[in-house]
Amino acid sequence: MKNLKYLLFVAAVAFAIVGCRKPVDVSFAVTTQEMEAAGGSVEVVLNSNGEWTIESTAEWLTVSPMSGSGNATLTLTAQANATEDSRSAQIKAITKDNAATMNLTQNALEYYLTVSPKVIQCGSNGGEFTVSVSSNVDWEVGLPQWISSTVTHGSDNATVTLTVMPIDGEMADSREADVFFGNSSYGDKVHVIQTVDPILSIDVRPKNLEFVSAGETKSVFVFTEDSWSATVDVDWVTLSKTEGQGNGEVSVTLGENPEYVQRQTTVVFTSGGNMTAILSISQEALPDPHFLEVSPLSFQFGNEGGEQSMTIGCDDAWTIDASNDWLTVTPMTGTGNATVTIGVNPNTLLEPRMAYVIVKSGDLVQEVMVNQAAGDTPLFVGFEPDTLYVSYSGGIQHLELTSNTTWQLQASEWINLLNTTTGEGDASFDIVVDFNENSEDRIGYVNAKHNGQIMATMIIVQEGWYSILEASLTEIEARPEGGEYVIQVTANQSWSVNTTENWIHCTPNSGFSNGEFTITVDAMEGVRPRMGRIKLGGSTGDQVMIMVNQHP
Repeated sequence: MKNLKYLLFVAAVAFAIVGCRKPVDVSFAVTTQEMEAAGGSVEVVLNSNGEWTIESTAEWLTVSPMSGSGNATLTLTAQANATEDSRSAQIKAITKDNAATMNLTQNALEYYLTVSPKVIQCGSNGGEFTVSVSSNVDWEVGLPQWISSTVTHGSDNATVTLTVMPIDGEMADSREADVFFGNSSYGDKVHVIQTVDPILSIDVRPKNLEFVSAGETKSVFVFTEDSWSATVDVDWVTLSKTEGQGNGEVSVTLGENPEYVQRQTTVVFTSGGNMTAILSISQEALPDPHFLEVSPLSFQFGNEGGEQSMTIGCDDAWTIDASNDWLTVTPMTGTGNATVTIGVNPNTLLEPRMAYVIVKSGDLVQEVMVNQAAGDTPLFVGFEPDTLYVSYSGGIQHLELTSNTTWQLQASEWINLLNTTTGEGDASFDIVVDFNENSEDRIGYVNAKHNGQIMATMIIVQEGWYSILEASLTEIEARPEGGEYVIQVTANQSWSVNTTENWIHCTPNSGFSNGEFTITVDAMEGVRPRMGRIKLGGSTGDQVMIMVNQHP
């Protein structure tokens, strides 16, 4: 009886313990989850106070870990979705008392194809241009005849090089076309615009260079707004530079001529637009051995002038060069030994003056210095005019200088002296003013100095660059039967003509500087009046609108 009571007591205690056990709960921190088509992994928090296991309804989804105890972080890994439909899966967490469910959705695959850049612009010479293709589909390349590609088809991302061929012929027009990347369902395009480059002129100064037989170095000046190159087909001419951009100076060096005959050649300067300028070069022959003696080698005259004698000893013919207008030499030519007379006019200047008498016989040269004392007339130097206004395009300007003394010229860096930089007395000379690329006016100078002192200054005022785009007509009243209308364009830039109306046609549709284009208006097919617009646009952003009205 005692044992029975004891057993009943134990059973009652066990029942009480079991009846008081806390149930095992489980839950997800989120009940829905979305993943991209590319797949990948996400983490999900699971909350529980006991043991649990995981069940998944999708083969394309894995869960780690699949079982555990207490709170945990689950890693959900989905394969890539290669279909055009989204898909779903259910993840269930189960304990012995409860269960929790989380729903996961994976997005459908989105197909795409894009290219960059969208627009390519180039000049007459064409060139190579890189295009980046971003894609997850198969694609092909559609090309016009004047564009080639390193790749004709592909899939996924790629880098493609497009080659735009040069425009042939000076009268060729600009052109544009689309390069298509894609297939029948997806695609993108690159718009290629190739414009005709303006042909810029080129000039050289001087156009002829003469060199002594012993050799020497002289300068030639190149004038152009374009790039340029220089070529010479002989090895006895050396150029300090063979290419450049814009105006420049080139030193031309010749060594000694080893032959007893004169030699000649040319240097061809070619602009980027294939315009040419020719520099002619000649070098004296090696002299035959003979003698030339002159005595004395210097003379001194008072300011009143006068005459003095000079003796020449020579075994051949000789000539005398005396270019100054205040002295004379008699005779100027002869053969063998001779006596010549040097005559000097009175000096009216307040300073002494000097000149050289050059005696030549073949390649032999003797210089004779002639000095004259100062006179008593005040010195003066002046420009005519003293102020010069120049357009932004610059160019060659002719100047006059009046003086009764020697002078030296100096100019601002954008003003080039052409004919001379030193002289005496009255003179005419040219300057070349550079193109002003700035929109603001600028002021420069040409100074005339005497012994280092500025005696006169010419002010050069050059206007700043400004854009010009004008049309001879901005409104056209077209006849019902249509017709053609010529528009004159005044411009200092490249321009193009565009219209969206299919009954209006413009030829040509682009140009550079001054020019014209023809508007052709179709005949009316109905009775309702119509109006269209034509946009004349410049490369600087300027625009001119031309209205076309047509009434029955």
